[in-house]
Amino acid sequence: MTKEYVLVHGAAHGAWCWDDVRKRLEARGHRVVAPDLPGHARRAPDARAATSASYAREVAGVMAREGVSRGIVVGHSLGGIVIAKLAELVPARIAHLVFLAAIVPAHGKSLAESFMPEPAREALRGMARGRGDGTFLHPAAVAWSRWIGDLPPGDPAVGRALASLTPQSLRPFVELLDLRLFYAMQIPRTVIRCVHDRALPPDRCAEGAARLGVTPIDLETSHDAMLTAPEELTGLLDRIPPRHQEK
Repeated sequence: MTKEYVLVHGAAHGAWCWDDVRKRLEARGHRVVAPDLPGHARRAPDARAATSASYAREVAGVMAREGVSRGIVVGHSLGGIVIAKLAELVPARIAHLVFLAAIVPAHGKSLAESFMPEPAREALRGMARGRGDGTFLHPAAVAWSRWIGDLPPGDPAVGRALASLTPQSLRPFVELLDLRLFYAMQIPRTVIRCVHDRALPPDRCAEGAARLGVTPIDLETSHDAMLTAPEELTGLLDRIPPRHQEK
């Protein structure tokens, strides 16, 4: 059965991070859409427009243009807040929401408040002040350790990934999120937890899963599962049913 997948990247990443998973899903006969969010990758010049709302509108627009009508929508990391807001915009186009090592904040709080201690929040603010444009970018060694530490530093995939990262706008991390509508919705959802995640530790991911009322599925990998375990992740995604099969 052909399925439609919409793959939403996280902070500092872009559609490029899904290439290995996209190829595998397409090889299984599925349709895949993976947009760059405003301020990321090819859209890096749009960093000042980056908000959870603008991210969601971008994905909604791409889904409409591509004719996605029953999408299995996967949000990685920061992409968790994007797909939550997306669900509010285009619920009829979404068959299932997949939160991959993803942020699921409480209503009325920011991503940073929900998942980061104050010293970490201040570190981000300090980096953004230092750059002078409201964005931050982790040093390469930190990005490797937090996101793709399963791969050795000399792996070619690590070099490609680190070279592809773009500065991340601070605003989506600190804006307060109104998620009342999302939490009232009944769209099926799945949480995939990365067991060796240093960016969103398993216990914090479990907190998000509890907010969604589901038990997380564990994947033995680090935060960027699409880069470190693309075959295993593809297998999990391929087993997710569209909504009309939910009982």
